[in-house]
Amino acid sequence: MSTRFQRTADKSLNQKHAKILKTCLDRPENKYCADCKKKDPRWASWNLGIFVCITCSGTHRSMGTHISRVKSVDLDTWTPEQVENMVLWGNTKANLYWEANLENKRPPE
Repeated sequence: MSTRFQRTADKSLNQKHAKILKTCLDRPENKYCADCKKKDPRWASWNLGIFVCITCSGTHRSMGTHISRVKSVDLDTWTPEQVENMVLWGNTKANLYWEANLENKRPPE
C-alpha cells in the first residue's frame, strides 16, 4: 500500500508527464498519425517514439512488445524514460529512421 505522500508525488509526476506529452502532440509533425496520417493521434509507441491513431495502435500491439510498445497518451501512466523517448524522437525523426528503406512507398493499411 502506498502512502499519501507517494500518491501525491505520483499524481504530480503524472501531471507533469501529461503536460510534456501534450507539448509533443502540439508540434506540427505529431498532429497526425505516424503511419496512416489520420488527424489527432492519441496513442504512442513509446519505444519507437511515434504518435499513432487508435487503429494503428492496434496494429502495433499485434506486432508484439518486442517490436512496439503502445500506450495511451491520455489514459496510461508514463515513466520518465518513456516520456523522454517521445520528446527525443517524434513522428518525423522516427519515420526518417524507421522508414528509411521504403523508397517512397507507404506501409500497407
